[in-house]
Amino acid sequence: MEVPSIRNRIGGNWTGQLLTSRRGALTIAATAAVLAGLLLYLFVQHYRRAPVVAAPTSISVFVADQYIPAGTPASTVAAGSMLKRIVLPSTQAVVGAIADPSAITGEVSATAIESGQQISVADFTHAVVTLGMYLSGDYRAIGVPLDAPHGLTTYLTQGDTVDIMDDETSKTVVIAQNVAVLENAGGIVVLKVTDAQALELAGSSDNSKLWLILRPPTGATESVRVGSQEGNL
Repeated sequence: MEVPSIRNRIGGNWTGQLLTSRRGALTIAATAAVLAGLLLYLFVQHYRRAPVVAAPTSISVFVADQYIPAGTPASTVAAGSMLKRIVLPSTQAVVGAIADPSAITGEVSATAIESGQQISVADFTHAVVTLGMYLSGDYRAIGVPLDAPHGLTTYLTQGDTVDIMDDETSKTVVIAQNVAVLENAGGIVVLKVTDAQALELAGSSDNSKLWLILRPPTGATESVRVGSQEGNL
């Protein structure tokens, strides 16, 4: 005699009956809904505990600290302290506002920039830079013919700054300090000086021997002043 299986003794194929009956289908649906709700609850709790990264509310940008004429090279703007860093709400920053002056290296101002105006990449453009673009106000460019020892003509490049000393017959005089080198070509060093300094240099270069003394790129200090005299070099 065949012994009834355990499945037959407890009610036959109960899973099939559960799926085919209305009550079984409702039970499965309710169970699935409970599981979905539980998963949703766990997800929300995890999301609430996750750290929230807030968008920056302020930004550092540069503005013009003085009027900048059109065609002014970026190197002149940086060397002349024409820019000032400020912090403002990010919503107030103009499109393309620069946070680092290196973003406009090698360019010139495309238009005149008013004092206080935010500097953007659109304010500068690539262009052929002439010596005149480095000059404003009472500044002038003067070319001084010098040999290698006196003028450091082998080493000086555009953007260097120098002190100028006049080696006269009986003394050496400091004529100017922190003078920008605009060009160095063929032993002629072009310097950015005031009109008064240009007048003095024009006379000194013909009647005595000038020395150019290279300064540190940053943090230079002076232990002597313009007009100081020492014995001959």
